[in-house]
Amino acid sequence: MNCSGCLLGIGNDTYVSCSSDECVRLLHISCANAQHLTPEQRETWICPDCRANVKRGDNSNTPARANGNITLRKKNSSAPSTNQTQTSEAENSTSLELLATEIRCLRQDMANMQSEFIKRFDALTSKLLDYDVRLNPLEEKEKENDFLKLRVTQLEDQIKKQSHHLLRSELEILGLAETPNENPYHLVLTTAKKIGVDLEERDIDYALRAGLQGREDSKDTDRLPRPLVISFTRKTKRDDFLKQAKTRRTLESTDVVGSGPQRRVYVNERLTSDTRRLFRTARLWTRDHGYKYCWVRNGMVYIRKREGRDGSPPLQIRSAEDLNKLSDERIN
Repeated sequence: MNCSGCLLGIGNDTYVSCSSDECVRLLHISCANAQHLTPEQRETWICPDCRANVKRGDNSNTPARANGNITLRKKNSSAPSTNQTQTSEAENSTSLELLATEIRCLRQDMANMQSEFIKRFDALTSKLLDYDVRLNPLEEKEKENDFLKLRVTQLEDQIKKQSHHLLRSELEILGLAETPNENPYHLVLTTAKKIGVDLEERDIDYALRAGLQGREDSKDTDRLPRPLVISFTRKTKRDDFLKQAKTRRTLESTDVVGSGPQRRVYVNERLTSDTRRLFRTARLWTRDHGYKYCWVRNGMVYIRKREGRDGSPPLQIRSAEDLNKLSDERIN
């Protein structure tokens, strides 16, 4: 048997045979340039002539030229092209396999990441639900606290109104010296006579000194006497007493008591502790902000900047917040 490429005998040399059914060509391994082919690839190897015939059409009956240098050069020149094609196909196949492997690995990684995301999402969802379970009672408690705060504020306002109502018939006399075994009713009636008020003992519900009594053996003459509190049976008598006391501001303690240090006597409305604190705060505020007047009428605190034709109207102060609002208005 001769090699279809070099026309030399094959003998015991290694060769490849064309796998085409209609071809019986044999070629040396070196002539076929098939050294790089695997045994499996050699079994399916097709000679260049058969491959060329497949591309041109069915011309298998055309005899192959076995002689001539030109023919041999053509076969030799086509072998490298075939080898390059097979090499390229093998490389492409390997690249595709690598790409497929990478895609499979990527899909597996994405599946793992998705699984991890699902686990974490479920964990976060569980925590959020747990937070909701914990927060719901707190929100209910907060609503309850808001309601209780509002209720406490309402009750405080109600107590203030009741306290103010209880004091609407009371006055207090400041500056009257205290004496041992004094009679508060007598002091009130004497004060009423000095300011020109027709007052009888039946018009007085009660009269007493307010606050803790000092030591009788105390020689501190500068200590202010306790206020004398008067509760009238009729509010009209109380208003008349207060009006006359405001018009006659020259009354001294010695005019009523007859002894002791000489002090000016003042008659004021009886105020609750909250109103007294508010009145004190309002007086300090008016002094610092250029307001001239601050007074109390019927348990209500009022301020006024000035009087006269260009005077300002009186402003009722219900809380310290009203003073803060006035301060903000002056700044703006």
